[in-house]
Amino acid sequence: MKLDELKAKLDTFSPVRVAFVARVVDSLSRPPSHDIQTPDTWLTASDEWIEYFGLALSVHHSATVEPLALGAFESVFGNACRHVRWQVELPESATQRFWDMVVHPAAPPRRLSLKSTAAKNLSPTRLLISKLTEAAWIQDARTPTDRRRLTRALFQDYQRQVSHIVMLRAFRDDASRVPRLYQLVEIPTSIFDSIQDEPLDTFRSDAPRIPCVVNGETVAVVALDRSDAKVTVRSILVDACTVHAEWRRA
Repeated sequence: MKLDELKAKLDTFSPVRVAFVARVVDSLSRPPSHDIQTPDTWLTASDEWIEYFGLALSVHHSATVEPLALGAFESVFGNACRHVRWQVELPESATQRFWDMVVHPAAPPRRLSLKSTAAKNLSPTRLLISKLTEAAWIQDARTPTDRRRLTRALFQDYQRQVSHIVMLRAFRDDASRVPRLYQLVEIPTSIFDSIQDEPLDTFRSDAPRIPCVVNGETVAVVALDRSDAKVTVRSILVDACTVHAEWRRA
């Protein structure tokens, strides 16, 4: 839509609509400042993608102080990709396991699991994925052999379907105010490779904690949660991930 066409439409708006648009425009005039943390990644190489995402945060917070939650994050992420003319594929079913979106940038296609968090006291150095996926068998597997076999199979399947996990983290000091910082982090699923070699002793507990080891260093811990039949990933080192960008409000 051209500027003259936009002005013509505004002339037809009621006072309430004009006031609403004015609030959005005011927020867009003061977008959060972005800081590229890792230059020339598949996301940060596109200035338009980064700008679009920041503007979407502005529009969101023209109406609410609540952080951008998962459903909205998925929509904004996909729209930013479409804006820069990347092909976006979505699951045919809402019950699709593991992946949420396939994106075709200039680089190879990315099969993504999208996550978001606005938990209190987020760590600047470690990440938490409170639910990587559900796994009903966790409550039924009674022997270390079964737990190891099923865990291996789960992560083989997961890594076949997901190439990267992208998480949006909203840092806020006061729940009554807009988050002061958004951070976009990409977690490679290759951190789970060592699970296939983990010894049987690790699975003796009925709620085992499985280290994820990269180059001799534990970069995350996978936990099988029997109470909720889910897989949690704890203490993920930010240094083992890619921090694409941050958006900060003045």
